[in-house]
Amino acid sequence: MSDHSVVYYQAYFVTEELLPVEIWEIILKYLQTSDLLTASCVSRAWRHLARRICRERCHYLPPRLLAELTHEYYVTHYPKSATPPTLAQDANSDVVADGDTKDEVMEELLAKCQERVDEPEWLDISRMSMQTAITSIPDDCNMLLQVKRVTHLTSAGRFVVVVSHGEDENTCIIRLFGKAGQECCVQHIKGRILRVCAMEMPETPPILAMCVNKYLKCYLVGPQLHSLTPLSVTPVLSVDSRLCCDGNTVIVSQMMDEIHLAIYQANFIPQHGRIELVHIGRITTSSPPVYWDLWNGFVTTIVSGGHVSSYTVSGNLIAESPLYKDLRYPNPTLLSRGLIFASTITSRTLLSYWHMDRERDYWLVGESILTSWIQRGSQDVGNASWITGTQVKSSSNNMNPQEGNITDGTARSLPYSEPASSCILTLAKVRVGATLLLEVTVVHYKRGLVFCGTSQGHLLVYKILGEDSSTKMKVNWAVMESYVPSLCLSVSTRRVSRLTSYFRNQDIIVAIADKDATCYIVSLPNINFTARC
Repeated sequence: MSDHSVVYYQAYFVTEELLPVEIWEIILKYLQTSDLLTASCVSRAWRHLARRICRERCHYLPPRLLAELTHEYYVTHYPKSATPPTLAQDANSDVVADGDTKDEVMEELLAKCQERVDEPEWLDISRMSMQTAITSIPDDCNMLLQVKRVTHLTSAGRFVVVVSHGEDENTCIIRLFGKAGQECCVQHIKGRILRVCAMEMPETPPILAMCVNKYLKCYLVGPQLHSLTPLSVTPVLSVDSRLCCDGNTVIVSQMMDEIHLAIYQANFIPQHGRIELVHIGRITTSSPPVYWDLWNGFVTTIVSGGHVSSYTVSGNLIAESPLYKDLRYPNPTLLSRGLIFASTITSRTLLSYWHMDRERDYWLVGESILTSWIQRGSQDVGNASWITGTQVKSSSNNMNPQEGNITDGTARSLPYSEPASSCILTLAKVRVGATLLLEVTVVHYKRGLVFCGTSQGHLLVYKILGEDSSTKMKVNWAVMESYVPSLCLSVSTRRVSRLTSYFRNQDIIVAIADKDATCYIVSLPNINFTARC
């Protein structure tokens, strides 16, 4: 906490009643966000003022970053109950004015409470935004531990999942690393794990969904990450290694009757220790998809023909890219949170053998969903725009903020909208790591940070969503090509093959696996987080 915030804290009990609320709000606005979060712990009045100030500041964040933070908040923190706990207290308090009935007062209170429920907790959103400020000094980073024979990595809101081979071929070991990177749980699973992802729901412990011997299995993560409890799954699903989750929504391949992808909602029934899957949608692509991802109600797919497409969960096509020949090759590819990262390493190697396209050393990157539809021009890199200019103009004028325009600073999650026509997706050619002469082999994206692993064993971190107003309306791909990364850390002497991460107040925990199947758990300190509340 800075010196001036300490003064405010000590003077609070003396001067609170001597100054009006408006003056306190002006004073608190001079605090940095970290100090403001600390000041919010002083009293309810200050917490209310801090929440209001954080709300104003959050609306100056890049719209895409704000959309990610609010979506993550609604998935992990949003309460299931529509009525806040304070409703009963408010209803029993002396708020009945002359001429008002109790029913009228209750209706007014319900309306006010519903407004409060629709709003995210802006203190949490501000805290999540601050967690992305990492150090640029490699010596400040800490190597916590190593795990051998690693096959898969994934992460949830507060822990990392590391899957490794067991003592025999029919056994795998799942390890959970939480808190400050400590190993919290070790579980032996019989069978071969092909894929693992985390389902997170409000007021429900995290659930690991995994493909074990081509069948969907679920495990409940216990308190303090100390245990994994198997859950029964109904109906029994046959899945493959491209299983993905977002919240309690699961998408799997289903190659039957021309249906390529099936989307289910997972309902956890704690009384019976069971997961019930409810079918909510299906998607039929032009050809069987090679990669797919689900985020915020939109499905992004890449097919073997070289096209990228975006769909709603009901199966309607909303955006499609032109043909990209590099997508026909088995290049390292990542679909994450509506972003696309596709390398050209494999295609460059194959084509160089025939003395063709020797300079094909770029990554194809772009946005795939509705975040950039409105206030983005057709010439912008990574753009998703309407097919014709007249459609762009009419759509940007007519679209309501509640119907999907999140570029105006609203904090609502994107709804399952059904646009009238599809968009054209364009992918940019970006040479990641060019300024350091490093070859990037794998990428991982979260909260505006791109974590890159290189063939030389380095970890590069780029911040592509800055708070500068000049880059506020779009993802700044030039950061990864023209600028030195925020952090360059040497982790291994072998090529990096896998990456994942989770955020804490004091640091970011990153799991990095190299070609030798060795996983390194690394702590990247936060440079400005001091709040403890």
